[in-house]
Amino acid sequence: MHWVIIGMTEFTDKPGYSFNPGPPPEVSKFFRNKELLPAFSFHDVEPEEHAVGFTVAKAMNVDVLESIQGALQKAIDEGIPYDQFARELKPRLRRLGWWGVKDQIDPLTGKVQSVRLGSPRRLKTIYRANMRSARAAGQWDRIQRSKRALPYLVYLLGPSERHRPTHQAKSGLVLQVDDPFWQTWYPPNGWNCACHVRQITRREAETRGIGQSPRIPMRDTFNPRTGEIKPVPSGIDPGWESNPGLVRQRHMERLLAEKLDAATPDIARVAARDMATSWRMQRLLDGSAKGSVSVAMLPEDLARAIGSRSRVVQVSDETLAGMKEAGDVVEVGDLAGIADLVETGRAVVADDGKALVIEGSDVGLRGVKIENVGDDGLRLVGFGASN
Repeated sequence: MHWVIIGMTEFTDKPGYSFNPGPPPEVSKFFRNKELLPAFSFHDVEPEEHAVGFTVAKAMNVDVLESIQGALQKAIDEGIPYDQFARELKPRLRRLGWWGVKDQIDPLTGKVQSVRLGSPRRLKTIYRANMRSARAAGQWDRIQRSKRALPYLVYLLGPSERHRPTHQAKSGLVLQVDDPFWQTWYPPNGWNCACHVRQITRREAETRGIGQSPRIPMRDTFNPRTGEIKPVPSGIDPGWESNPGLVRQRHMERLLAEKLDAATPDIARVAARDMATSWRMQRLLDGSAKGSVSVAMLPEDLARAIGSRSRVVQVSDETLAGMKEAGDVVEVGDLAGIADLVETGRAVVADDGKALVIEGSDVGLRGVKIENVGDDGLRLVGFGASN
């Protein structure tokens, strides 16, 4: 018996994506999980909504949106270049009546406007914007998983002939993965922006020169649809000022908390205990992941006592890191006991009415401090031995 190897793909150790063996699963999943979001104008959709919803300006018909989204998903999954994408999609859009210049009612004003629907130029913009943002979001997920070995990012320019001066000024900038700079300046940073990042080792970062987190000057932008004036980092196009991978993660955390709040008490309690001992929690504890994890369900009367509509108690990577710096050793087993402690311990509401401390009734049991942090719900902010 002998083995015949067919179509062996040659891989390199260089970071980046190759569509030959198939897309990274993070990229495909990010785009596939987007909900359809019909909108008349790009200005109708907030950056945070772009991270979780798929929208195309003037595509008010769900059939049109589904056709465009399906064609883009196929392009991501099969590595289809733009020319083939446009050639296959254009006839479908024509059949749906979404091509050329046509009259359309603006739902905001109720007036009929003559608007540009599908065109070769628009298809190219749609293709580039969605492919680049999906790849960037998928890359961010992978960056978070591998940041212990590759703890730095370097900002790189794309192959464009001309670059925005503000983007060119960032070329070669090396910062840690978790630097706040990447919360806004994680590329792409505008229409047709081909900038990107590469994840690198500490050794390469030191060779290149590790930079200081830059000051981010802001400029006011006017949204003609809402009349809102909103600050946006100078050099970034409005609507591109967020890190889609990071926004998606936060959205999923909020969604999960909402589901726990809606679940029956028994199911919610078991689910929170499972999450407190999950692989995700372990990654937060060892510093290899960012975000929050649900650890307990606060009794309804205690949640009301500190003005919270949610009963879900979450712990963030920042809190765990702070505890570690203070010398507090926190393990998954400790967090697993919080669910029982919040139901059986003695609770004292803080003077400001926004936090409470719950302590065990026996010497040696752990105590916890929980705060109501507004839109982010209930957060575990302290964890220590009972007095």
